[in-house]
Amino acid sequence: MDRYWHELHKLVISQPPSDFGITCALTGPPPVRSASAPRWQRFLEKYILYPRRARLQKGSLYHILDHSYAHLLKHLRAGPPKVVTVFDLVPLEDNQGLNSAQVERFRRTVMHLRNADHLISISEETKHALQRLLGIPPERVTVAVPGTDFETFQKRLSESHPLNRRLRDLPPIIFSVGSTVRRKNLASLPAILAAMRDLFQQNKACFVRAGDTLPEALRQEITAITGPNGFIELGPLFGSDLIAAFQSAKALIFPSTLEGLTFVIPEAMAAGCPVVTNTLTANPEAGGEAALYYSEGDSAQAAHHLRNLITQTEFHAKQQALGLDRARLLTWHRHWQIVQTVYQKLLYS
Repeated sequence: MDRYWHELHKLVISQPPSDFGITCALTGPPPVRSASAPRWQRFLEKYILYPRRARLQKGSLYHILDHSYAHLLKHLRAGPPKVVTVFDLVPLEDNQGLNSAQVERFRRTVMHLRNADHLISISEETKHALQRLLGIPPERVTVAVPGTDFETFQKRLSESHPLNRRLRDLPPIIFSVGSTVRRKNLASLPAILAAMRDLFQQNKACFVRAGDTLPEALRQEITAITGPNGFIELGPLFGSDLIAAFQSAKALIFPSTLEGLTFVIPEAMAAGCPVVTNTLTANPEAGGEAALYYSEGDSAQAAHHLRNLITQTEFHAKQQALGLDRARLLTWHRHWQIVQTVYQKLLYS
């Protein structure tokens, strides 16, 4: 989780604890996107180089920042308390896209979480999964919701930004972003959009997708509803392009049925884009009282929320304000404070 490492690294530098020091076993700044490294390099680092470094570490407490590196627990020196941050256990619940060997490797890795002195979970949903799937008692888990880079997503981009120029003349945008794996539940979108067919026919709505390209059958099903000019696929978006898409959209539809806790919902809110999502897993934890919810399978309810956001100016402004307030609450500073209380409890109790 490069982003998590980046955020904690910044906080350690800007807000160092007064009663203990923190060092990192790895030299240099956190990587921007370690997943882009060759597979052989990632395997070498994860299973050979990092364990060697772990065995050499000396400290009063160890914190592994990513549950997928929980195998390092067995290489750390005995005695000092050990903490691991856990994002989700999704491969144990939905293993689409993974082969049996990958799932088994993940299972073996997260089983080591039982040997940690304490776990930091990013959501109540993941905390429940730790108890349900691994038998880890809740008293050994502290929930600390990650932060949102509010200022970055909230700051308005220039109208000359390339994506702003591309999107600004479109009808009101219903936006969707992410992968196409089964748990993202994109197959539910046609029924939702079909309940708004009149808006697409009247050129009063446009559906815009970012992320993995949709399967051809699903794309054709959506296009049959929206018309050829009412559906646009942008491909993967990062950085300012993603922010521009959020800021250009009237609403985000997030139909995922399995999340540890998504960054998408609070980031959309920080950019001023109201969110419509279902009530499953950690979606309500991410959206709080600022999102508009529907019961999974109730496409009419989801479409009702989207229609109101598109057609009712005052309602949209209200939801936009609620979303901004929600995103302001989810700060990395708040997350870091909770992490430090875990350290203090293990070190001094």
